[in-house]
Amino acid sequence: MRRFIIYFRLAMVALAAAVRRLFRGPKRPGWTFRFEILVAVLRAAIALSGLQAFSGRSANGTSRRRRLSTRVPRSIAPELTLESTTFAGLPVDIHTPRSWTLGGPTILYLHGGGYVSCSPGTHRELVARIAFACGARCIVPDYRLAPLHPFPAAIDDAVSAYHALLAEGVDPSTLFLAGDSAGGGLSMATLLSLRDAGAPLPRAAVLLSPWVDLAGTSETMLTNRVYDYLGGDTVAAAKLYAKDADLSHPLVSPVYAELAGLPPLLVQSGDSEILFAENQLLVERARAAGVQVQHEVEPGMVHVFQCFAAVSPQGRAAIVSIGRFVRSLAGTSVAGAERAVAAAVSS
Repeated sequence: MRRFIIYFRLAMVALAAAVRRLFRGPKRPGWTFRFEILVAVLRAAIALSGLQAFSGRSANGTSRRRRLSTRVPRSIAPELTLESTTFAGLPVDIHTPRSWTLGGPTILYLHGGGYVSCSPGTHRELVARIAFACGARCIVPDYRLAPLHPFPAAIDDAVSAYHALLAEGVDPSTLFLAGDSAGGGLSMATLLSLRDAGAPLPRAAVLLSPWVDLAGTSETMLTNRVYDYLGGDTVAAAKLYAKDADLSHPLVSPVYAELAGLPPLLVQSGDSEILFAENQLLVERARAAGVQVQHEVEPGMVHVFQCFAAVSPQGRAAIVSIGRFVRSLAGTSVAGAERAVAAAVSS
């Protein structure tokens, strides 16, 4: 009965969003009809489910498995292999383009979910698009989540997976870190940990709407709340992850870290997402520290808009840009590939 009520409420939200758009036009410039409905429904679903649904625990507090999975887009499924296996002691998904050869680019992709939710399965559609666009093997570890495994468990798992890739013989010059939201923040924390340990650094990192200020101090936490599907109440998840650590600890919130010595970064943000200001601050501080940063800001877009590539041309364009960035740094072919990639990631 509860499930029926939730579905009914979400249907009403979708209807209300459709009626609003009919009479007032798009909520933000560039929003397609399907994109606007999806954002409204996702926002309502997150509000209805509450933190418990994303905490990795059942109602009685025991651990539960995250079952939701997305699918590899049909347009590129024949061009990829997907293997669910174990790597560095962690469950992983491995997306490998059929054109990939040993020595080609490898991406260690760290999924988002506020450090308390999601899995390689929830990110299969997004990572498959990125793997194909980049011509890169993508390894997605199921790193440990809070509250059962708070800071620094996720960082420890990411660093272990990175070292396992080096031990496997992957050349750091062909190795990339990438992640969205909390996974973007985790990518930054992993880079900082590797740098401080004197380990070989990857060629570059790709950060999609990275969550890098868990203290939640930026002004867009409030000003963009009306547009983003994230409501701005990130404090509860932040505290579950940080536990006894200060929210401004540089490995919890990398925007407060000393950033010198890091490899090139590609940061993609939507200017209507709640994390936009902290993304800007991260870019400013990284550039001031001498880090090469490419910041791509998409007007009107929300948090991790690349996930909506199926219904958003802006999401598709962002993924093509990621492919261009990785291919150019990895020394693989860019010319002539982008048109085919753009078409393939469109469905």
